[in-house]
Amino acid sequence: MLFLGIDGGGTKTKVIIINEERKVLYEGTSGPSSLDTVEESITIKHINEALSHYTVNESFTAVFAGLGGVSDDYYKARLKDLLRHVIGVSEETLRLSASDMENALASGLYFEEGLALIAGTGMVAYGKNKENITHKAGGLGYKEGDLGSSYDLGINAIRALARALDNRYQKTAFTDDLQAALEISTASEIATLMDKWQNERTKIANLAPFVTKHANLGNRYAIDICNQASRELALSVKAVQDTISLATPKLVVVGSLGNSGGYFKEALHGYLKTFIPGIEIIEPKVDPAYAAALLALYYYNKQLI
Repeated sequence: MLFLGIDGGGTKTKVIIINEERKVLYEGTSGPSSLDTVEESITIKHINEALSHYTVNESFTAVFAGLGGVSDDYYKARLKDLLRHVIGVSEETLRLSASDMENALASGLYFEEGLALIAGTGMVAYGKNKENITHKAGGLGYKEGDLGSSYDLGINAIRALARALDNRYQKTAFTDDLQAALEISTASEIATLMDKWQNERTKIANLAPFVTKHANLGNRYAIDICNQASRELALSVKAVQDTISLATPKLVVVGSLGNSGGYFKEALHGYLKTFIPGIEIIEPKVDPAYAAALLALYYYNKQLI
């Protein structure tokens, strides 16, 4: 038996095939497949491209696809139907569709209940309990602010630089570092930059390492930005926990920012433990695409019970 896991976002798609012993038989990557990033035809194209170097000798027993942009039951149904067009999927294949938040949760090996926080370029907190009650907080996109994300850190880094350039803030190594990287001489150039980068979420998010670096060095402006962002992430997790009421809250943190070493991670864990006493916090135990393959196997076995 073969089980296919698909993890797709706005940057890339990864697929993993396992057998019933959970052994990885194949993995491949391609371009974006998030339903809110590309057209449905591109979603299928990229999934199949990721599978293109695997010779499928038999149909998949089950497939689990967790993609970005799957925000409700309508999109789950659309994705489930699209999976008919995936290489190796037959009429007998069990097709399962969900948001990539499910992959994130399962990457901590939480299948029936748990909490997940994705903190990277964007952010979202998600959780479910054994009664299958789910809730998400945040994840409304960078135009809303994606509070606590790398994008959020980047925007606030630019704001700190603007303040330093017009003398609202004292110039520091943090703002000097940013100014050199952005090649900006005057405060008025900030407005020009923001007009140019209005829809450049990734470019702004790429400024986050300047913040975390200088927070680790003790810069008060960078520390303030990290404190504000980590508190917002913790508030999102608390909102999920308050809604689904896990008796023993366990959280897996996914994403480069959420797992960055140093001050930011310490602040995040501090707020989480203050807001949710007794919470257990871990990093992913498996790759999200492998987690999706495990979910395909899990739900197939559950169907047999």
